[in-house]
Amino acid sequence: MKHSLPILFLICALSYTVSAQITVTNATFPVAYDTLLTKTDNLPNVILMSPGADLVWDYSNLDGLISTQQIFLPASEAENADAFSSAELFENGDAGETFVNITENTFEYLGFAGADPAGLGLDVITQFSPPIVERRAPLNYEDENTDAGNILFSFAFDDLPPFLTDSLDLPITPDSIRIKVEVSRTSNVDAWGTMTIPEGTYEVLRERRFEENDTRLEAKVGFFPWADVTDLLGDLGGFGFFGVDTTITYRFLSNISKEPIAIATVDNNDENIVTAVQYKSSDITLSSATVRDSGKPGVFAYPNPAIDFVRFEFSNLIVGNYKLKIFNILGSEVWSDSFYIRNNRTMKFDLSELDKGTYLYSLVNDAGKTIATKRLMILKP
Repeated sequence: MKHSLPILFLICALSYTVSAQITVTNATFPVAYDTLLTKTDNLPNVILMSPGADLVWDYSNLDGLISTQQIFLPASEAENADAFSSAELFENGDAGETFVNITENTFEYLGFAGADPAGLGLDVITQFSPPIVERRAPLNYEDENTDAGNILFSFAFDDLPPFLTDSLDLPITPDSIRIKVEVSRTSNVDAWGTMTIPEGTYEVLRERRFEENDTRLEAKVGFFPWADVTDLLGDLGGFGFFGVDTTITYRFLSNISKEPIAIATVDNNDENIVTAVQYKSSDITLSSATVRDSGKPGVFAYPNPAIDFVRFEFSNLIVGNYKLKIFNILGSEVWSDSFYIRNNRTMKFDLSELDKGTYLYSLVNDAGKTIATKRLMILKP
């Protein structure tokens, strides 16, 4: 009897451990007509925690300004369905159509049709080689996976904008130009436990994802093979789209939600610094947040109406220098600031010197093009 009691405790402890370590199955893969709802907090105050078991993450203080809808529809309903005959779904976003294939163990992206990702103002249709695996199932604690592939966007040289063609010091005019993105990704499930977000509390697995995208510019002349001309871009090489881009994220996944419970993006030099958190939301309303489809460049103000301080959220922007301007109702510029933005960023400004009233704010890129113009209300006590 003296020996049976410790054994009983051990059996109970092992039983609890096994039951707490969830398995994420393919039931979480999106299907046709699913709409996934998330918010993003680009000024989060959260702790990532070291890898391990039975951890507790309290992210209940997240306060996302930007809300995103990912809408999945049958591939047959897509405008460019003929180019992706093996696709089952497509994600319908403002930037274009992303096509999806689903197997028993993977949810993978086959390709894209829409506006080119470099912002050249051209439409593209490209198939990823091989398909990019976005989700796997079943997923368990300590699983590890490695993926590699490339994405190609090809254009006739004559169709390219002058700012790009004029920057290339080539001995001969090429027939075609293409952007090549080599994708390399490693993922490992390094923790499990319980996560609380404003939406609720969930049992989760945490998957660390390290991704490198090496973007190059290549040219082709006649029957000669494609040649890398990235180093010939001169000043345009600093435009930020080309080169190696590294992203480290921690994805918190539950087996009862098709949305990731949270995706924490961390600083590449210090993974203890969380720079942004995208998290599950089930109640998106225009009164509480700005709703947008994924992929469209934009700027949003929060709170709006504002009194003194305003957070401006910049999303999906090509790397570069931008200027934010505020105009009164007469069209006179009353405030401006310039800064460097890469993709998504949130910045807080003191606008207490502005009088009560209605204003317009505009985001302008380095070439003088206006990205967006919206209304801002200033209130005074």
